[in-house]
Formats: sequence, C-alpha cells, structure tokens
Amino acid sequence: MTIEPGVTPQAVAALTDREIRRSSMARWLQRLGSLTGWAGFVAIWYVISGALVGSQQLPPPHAVISEAAEVLGETGAGSTVWASLSRVLAGCLIALFASAVFGVASTYSAWARRLVSNLMRVFSAIPIVALSALSLIFFGVSSAGPVVMAALVAAPFVTMSVSQGLYEVDRKLIVMSESFARTRSQIVTSVLLPSSVFAVIAGGRQAFALAWRVALLTEVFASADGVGFQIRRSFESYDVRAMLAWTVIVLVVMLLFENLFFRQLERRAFGGVQLALSTERNA
Repeated sequence: MTIEPGVTPQAVAALTDREIRRSSMARWLQRLGSLTGWAGFVAIWYVISGALVGSQQLPPPHAVISEAAEVLGETGAGSTVWASLSRVLAGCLIALFASAVFGVASTYSAWARRLVSNLMRVFSAIPIVALSALSLIFFGVSSAGPVVMAALVAAPFVTMSVSQGLYEVDRKLIVMSESFARTRSQIVTSVLLPSSVFAVIAGGRQAFALAWRVALLTEVFASADGVGFQIRRSFESYDVRAMLAWTVIVLVVMLLFENLFFRQLERRAFGGVQLALSTERNA
C-alpha cells in the first residue's frame, strides 16, 4: 500500500480537529439563529399588543404564559391535552399503515402508482374546514371524527414520502434479493421499508404537524373534550387570553414531540444505517 507523501497522521488529526470545530460552530450558529428568531417573534408580539391593537385584543406574551401555567395547574388539563394528542397519534398511525400499503403497491404496479397519485391529489385539494364539517355530519360529537380527519389529512403526506422513498430504492438490491429466492414479503420487510425509513420519518413529521391542526379544528366543531373544545369555549366567552394559552400549550407539546421523538428517531435510524454499512464493508 502506498501512502501519499503529504498525508501524515498529524495532518489527518489537524483536519479532524478543524472539522470538529467547524461542526461545533455550525451548531452554535444554528442555536443562535433559533434564539434570535424566537426573540424577534416575542418582540413583535409585544409591539403589536402594546402599540397597535391593545392588550384586550392581543394579550402580551407574559400574560399568555401566566394563563397557560394556570390552565395546566387546573384539574383535568392533562386529560384534555392527552385527549387531543391520542387522537392525533391514532390518526397518524392509521395514515402510516395505509401509506405503507399504498406505497408498496405503487412500487410494484404502475396502475397502483397512478391511482395513488390521483387519490392524493383529490384528498390534498379538499379544504380542511369542509372535512371538519363533514366529520360532524358523519360521526356527530365523538372522538371518531378527529381521528378519521387526522388520518385523512396525514395520509397524503406520508404516502407521497413513502412512495418517493420506495421509488428511489436501488433496483439492483431488489434484483439481487430475487436472485437469492427471497419472497416478495421478505423483500418488502428487509429491503424496501428499511431503505425508505428516512422518507417515512420526514413525511411523518409533516403529517403530525398537519394532523394536529385538523384534529383541533375538528374538535372545535365535533367534540365535547380536548384542546379544540377548550378553545371553542374560550372563544364563546371572548377569553382571548385563554385561547392563546391553549395555543401555546399545543405549541409546546409539538416542540417536545419534535425534539424527543422525531429527532431521536432520525438519530437511531441514521445510526442503524451506519452500522449496516460498516457491517457490509467488513463482510
């Protein structure tokens, strides 16, 4: 094995140190940008509340946060948040299962691919308000409406991500698996789905955010509990502070779910891919 004359262990170590410092600086700049954005948002909120519309129409941030703390301290606040969150999670799980079926079908069939594409266009074009109103007609005041509406809205995003991820899988892997007499179900579970895991996570993140919105809107129309129901009650009594407090609570829940679930899932998936690649190289 020949070694380039300019490549020494010291040079490699120096290059590694520079890359580490550059990566650390990029992370700090990203955090600084995020903090600056939040600070600017709060500053604009204070300006609008104090100088443009007044605190009656738009309470200042500290008043909303204080109200949110009082709401969370009340009995039943946790069950209210869990009622909405459980409906969103149930809808996303239904959408994920349906999207996996449609995505795999579109991988093996051009007819299924066109059908899925047309269905996704139709569902994506339907206004969310219309879906929420229809849920009240079909399901009445119940928990089924928000779950079904969350699934219908989340499914197109997850399906498109899954289909795109499966479509980009290297066809040589499928041909090689077939040459080793692997069944179609084995190819799906061992090749297709693991290869599209990042696309599924990306689609799931978008679907979760949108499912939250449609589930809360459906709860406003067709639910007797949950965060959407509480927002409607606050609106009927013209309690703007309580409305914004519940909105802040939903925002905090979404941010926690984003950082504690989706980002950790991405890291685990990336670690699994790296381990698989290293194992393949060693083999």
